[in-house]
Amino acid sequence: MGHSGSGGGVSTRVTTARTGLSNRTKFLASIWALFLLLVAGGIHGSSTGVTAGWWAQEKPYTGYLFNTSANESTEGGVGEFLLPKARLIRWDEFLIATPLALSQLSHSPRFPIINTNIGGGQNMLLSPQAPVLHIATLARPATWGYFFFGAQRGLAWSWWFGVFSCFTVLYLLFEVILKGNSGLAAFGAFWFCASAYVVCWSLWPAHLVFFAALGCLTAYHLLNSQIVSTQVVSAVLLGLSIPGFVMFLYPPWQVPVGYLSLLLFIGLLIRDKLHLSLRRVTRLKFLCLTGALLLAGGLTLSFVITCLPDLKVMSNTVYPGRRVSTGGDYSFGMLFKGMYNVATIYAGEPGIGNESEAASFYHLFPAVLIAVVLSKRFRTSLGAIGWLLISYLVAMLVFMLVGFPERIAKLTLMSYVPPYRADIGLGLASICLCVYALTLSRDLNKKERGSFDRTVPWIVGAVVVALLILHGRVLMNTADGFPPASAVLVIALLAGFLSYSLLAARTTSFCGALSVILILTSAFFNPLVTNLDHIYDSELAREVRRLTNQSADPPLWICYGGGHAGVLVTTLGGRSLTGIQWPPQLSIWRRLDPATVFESSYNRYALVRLLYKPDVSSVSFDNPQTDLLEVSIAPDHPVLREMGARYVLAMGEAQRDVEQSRLDLVYKSSTGSFSILEIPGNYRDAGGNGFRRSTGTLRLMMFSL
Repeated sequence: MGHSGSGGGVSTRVTTARTGLSNRTKFLASIWALFLLLVAGGIHGSSTGVTAGWWAQEKPYTGYLFNTSANESTEGGVGEFLLPKARLIRWDEFLIATPLALSQLSHSPRFPIINTNIGGGQNMLLSPQAPVLHIATLARPATWGYFFFGAQRGLAWSWWFGVFSCFTVLYLLFEVILKGNSGLAAFGAFWFCASAYVVCWSLWPAHLVFFAALGCLTAYHLLNSQIVSTQVVSAVLLGLSIPGFVMFLYPPWQVPVGYLSLLLFIGLLIRDKLHLSLRRVTRLKFLCLTGALLLAGGLTLSFVITCLPDLKVMSNTVYPGRRVSTGGDYSFGMLFKGMYNVATIYAGEPGIGNESEAASFYHLFPAVLIAVVLSKRFRTSLGAIGWLLISYLVAMLVFMLVGFPERIAKLTLMSYVPPYRADIGLGLASICLCVYALTLSRDLNKKERGSFDRTVPWIVGAVVVALLILHGRVLMNTADGFPPASAVLVIALLAGFLSYSLLAARTTSFCGALSVILILTSAFFNPLVTNLDHIYDSELAREVRRLTNQSADPPLWICYGGGHAGVLVTTLGGRSLTGIQWPPQLSIWRRLDPATVFESSYNRYALVRLLYKPDVSSVSFDNPQTDLLEVSIAPDHPVLREMGARYVLAMGEAQRDVEQSRLDLVYKSSTGSFSILEIPGNYRDAGGNGFRRSTGTLRLMMFSL
């Protein structure tokens, strides 16, 4: 059958049986013991602490594992190493993904497919982080914690599962690729998971790569293994990995990562001659293959059927549905921006982007490409996997820097990938190629070499130094003088040293130095958080729950003062228009815009926020930025009344305008941070004691479109 790829074989299994658990098993068990410890402690890395300043101003935030002061963060000194800083730039995590997940727990009934508290109802299967009672959730293990452990520990499970599972699967996959080199396999997995690109995007890239790598790994073992239990487990995991990957629903990452995992599988197929095994497939293996495809197809089909109307709406949105990318607008200056992540992810630099957009990888693939040109012995040792990785890197570089013809971009699905998002595929491929090249270098060093081959690492190191100096000068022009010349020289020399170590097979120097760099770069970006009191135990939360619960029918809250106000309402189980809407709820906005004059403004992925407008006869829409929708509207607009609008939550400066209206003040915050007002109308209290008011003709109803 060829190489088993697991670093084992019969002798290893016999040794393991005699001595107990293998070192690999003990290592992975210790990794997952840490995961369980973090979940049990309810410790996660969400930046939700930012919202404490909005939602719980009456008390200091106490959510950090190490509270060094009553302030949200401690700048400088030892305090920085205690991880007490939520990141405002991670608003798509703490203002969208996390609240959407928590809103599923407060909904009645819990964990619905359609969450009726978000506008007129939102399909939650479209959010990868949201727990939903649906058969497709079998392929979303990161959400399972919410069902069993509640909000705090469920969030901890969700936060850590993606990166722990990604590390595990990449480690096992790299072990196959590197023919059993467990040490380098672990380092390669760590390199990816600890990279700034992964850490600064709330570990979401690791979640996606987990599914892609799992599909590649299990497909390999299903074809390669003769062990019944391995075949069955591989079939089940393969059947879950495919729909898990599909349901992530972020093509800018899915397309490049999908191509890479497919090429890696093809490389293993060629190297280990797995295609020969297809000529003599046993009945069990055939059943496993069939079962895997049926499981994957069934779960994917159930997802598509449930979400098809929404998927159609998403595909026809102005942004991002109709966006077409042909590449070519990524600059050389941005290509190696990750070399400066130790600075840029903590303070965005002009011309590079904010902290998350600046995040990238330590791309060291140029060292391997230069070695391929210089050394025939190195070229001939690459094998199918090496050449496929190089081909992938070249294709991605052409797409990012030069571009594809539109027809080819659409045919390959790269039209869904803005060049700056292809960096995830470039980074993972670079890591794969580098750890693979390090293994080849070690093998070649064991053989007799000529004088030229002995000088190749030095030449490569020198060329990389020159390349990074050139890049630094280009980046200076792009980023208004950043980085300074001294930083360029240091980074160039460091990259040259790592490149030399890589090709000279200085494994300890390479892995040790790069590990320290990775830790210093990204280990202190996300905070360590232990409670959600600012969400559930605050003056605002208590009043929102009290007023929502005393109504016989769920009232619609009209929230002014930022999109975050409505986000809290839905998180606590109330109904609100503001917050993220994806897909856009066109039926609501078209009622407010019958002539569809503003459809291009609201037919998009957007965070919705309301602006107070006293005139009930008009509504206007605006997009201050691509993913933000501002709706100027009166709280007692007839359409809002028909939807069940009852309470108005005004936060911050919005109180000044709203409190001058004809609405009734219900509650005023002790800190002056918010006010709650009531729209005059007919209401029935929760006890069914008749109507409290008789002005107007408001019909109470659950609004579902």
